Amino acid sequence: MMSRSPKLSVYLLLVAISVGGSLSYDVPKATVKVISPIGFEVSIPDEPGISLFAFHGKVNEEIYDLSDQTWAADIVNPRNGRWTYRNRNQRLQTGDVLYYWTTARYHGVDYHNYNQEYVVGHRDLERIDENESNGGPQPTFSNGHKNFFLRLIKEIQIRKSAIVNISS
Repeated sequence: MMSRSPKLSVYLLLVAISVGGSLSYDVPKATVKVISPIGFEVSIPDEPGISLFAFHGKVNEEIYDLSDQTWAADIVNPRNGRWTYRNRNQRLQTGDVLYYWTTARYHGVDYHNYNQEYVVGHRDLERIDENESNGGPQPTFSNGHKNFFLRLIKEIQIRKSAIVNISS
């Protein structure tokens, strides 16, 4: 009986390690979206089991320890199928580096994705992004003369909205 006990203990230990390893969770790689002219978003997709998303970041300075950040935020609800941190104050330029780490609380346990970075490219500052002001998605333009027609449509939408608001 004594010889079986150590074998059983080793077997149970191996099963525990195997099961414990399968319970780990990989935080999805975050998507970074530059909002032009000012702001950015960092998000991960929503999935069953996630109850919190946290973002910690700095621009143009590496993060050396877990308390070394400019921004730290906990997002407690997903929106439109994503857990999103949105910064509406930071103006990013081509070449800026966003250093960050994220956390996802999955089935009550926090999992981290450390040492992440995003380099702002020229294309980030030229595209049309969604701006949720004025009660819904409206395009924001940042690339000068290229989108004259689209800016004209935006202006018409704004004026139409103002007319509807005045008459209501």
